[in-house]
Amino acid sequence: MLLARAGRSALLALVLLSTGSAPAERAAAQAAAQAAVPVNRPASAQALLDSQPKEVVDELTEERMVLLETHSSDKGLVEALVLFSQPPEQVWELLLQRERQKEYRPELKSISIVNRSENGVVEEQHLKIAFLDVAYRLDTRLDPAAKTLTWQLDPNFDSALEHVSGYWELHALDGGRTLARFGTKVNVNKAVPGFLQNGITRKNVPETLENTRQWVDSNGRWRP
Repeated sequence: MLLARAGRSALLALVLLSTGSAPAERAAAQAAAQAAVPVNRPASAQALLDSQPKEVVDELTEERMVLLETHSSDKGLVEALVLFSQPPEQVWELLLQRERQKEYRPELKSISIVNRSENGVVEEQHLKIAFLDVAYRLDTRLDPAAKTLTWQLDPNFDSALEHVSGYWELHALDGGRTLARFGTKVNVNKAVPGFLQNGITRKNVPETLENTRQWVDSNGRWRP
């Protein structure tokens, strides 16, 4: 059910190759694109659940993950709910260990922390997807009080990407669990072959979210 739904959504949680452009041009494209950011934060996990249709809540309960419908004008935007068996504090601590993403994202060739501050990190990621090698940097911002993690593409790094943004938003749920809202947005250049874009879309979004859930629920011990 989840994979079928992913096939119907305009999804790309990872990044794809686009034509090369100067950092200033990519910065303008990044600014023009509306980023995937958490909006209308619910007062609680229950309020978030109450705002969803029954079929969404049912699928979340069964699958522990469900992709949400997005407005047709939000091209490339993906939002999902993920149910973790860990409390928010533990989920937060694990998600902050950005250099460990390779443990549950096998498509990553490498990841390194370029800069770390009190409010965030700049991480450089290298991907290999099919015959493509993709390198990029993400500026990741942290809000510990709200348990919210957001990221955007660093336009100053010489990469082939146009736009990448996303977030994790955590809410405490009964039984020591966490209800997380996830969002990501990628604008893909028209030069990307349609068959390649669609193949990565259908496969990697739900797979990456499920890998993240299992890795967190195992306290970082699980491997795909």
